[in-house]
Amino acid sequence: MSRSSAKSHQVVARVLAALWCIVPIAALGDSSTPAVGSPPPVTINSCGPIIDKSATTNVAGIPIPASTSSGIAIEFVNESSQPVTLVNFQVQSAGDQFVIRDVGTFSPGVSIKHKFRNGAGQAFVLPQFIAPKVHCSVSSVKFSDGSIWRKGQLAAATAAPASATSAQQASGLSASPSQLTIDSATNSELFIVESTARVTAFKETDNCSKVATIFVAATGDASATYSVRPVAAGSCSAQITDEAGHTISVPITVQ
Repeated sequence: MSRSSAKSHQVVARVLAALWCIVPIAALGDSSTPAVGSPPPVTINSCGPIIDKSATTNVAGIPIPASTSSGIAIEFVNESSQPVTLVNFQVQSAGDQFVIRDVGTFSPGVSIKHKFRNGAGQAFVLPQFIAPKVHCSVSSVKFSDGSIWRKGQLAAATAAPASATSAQQASGLSASPSQLTIDSATNSELFIVESTARVTAFKETDNCSKVATIFVAATGDASATYSVRPVAAGSCSAQITDEAGHTISVPITVQ
């Protein structure tokens, strides 16, 4: 064997030895990879505006043909093994963002088609053959056994019913989640307050002006869904009071 050939074999051997050390390490993967949240138990088959194509809108005082929405239509299916009693849909339409709250008893495997007044009056200046883009996603789901699924939570937490503290049980109010931690890069998160009263109204106060903005996203007879948008890192709390004067506090942390 020539001297140059021997050197070539030595180089190849060193390369193979280096690869032998690297490959097993790469195969282990990155243990710091964040866990992926469980998929939503409700699948959205379609979501879009209910369009009136004979409308017009004024741009700089000039009437222009436009498509106007009279609401949002959503078709969805409960893919889980138990009935669902509440679905919160997060909707982005024509630059607006809002939550649609659908309450009922939605059995597994049944296609549900509902129309909502949310988003009514939005004008889309588009040719009539082009459908406006509307993005819808499932932000939270409540099951008939009281358990709640939320966007981004781990699968292991899905089946656990929300537990109320003794103070919550005494007041008849419960919040889910009982406290909220939000990443500053997150657009918004939701929490739900429910009352054991058949019908009640809620009032929200907070000390979160420098940490987050809080507003009512949807209301029902005895529950309300609140949307929290981060402003800056810090901690605060929201107080929700019902008509009887019972109050529940929801701690909020923005990281």
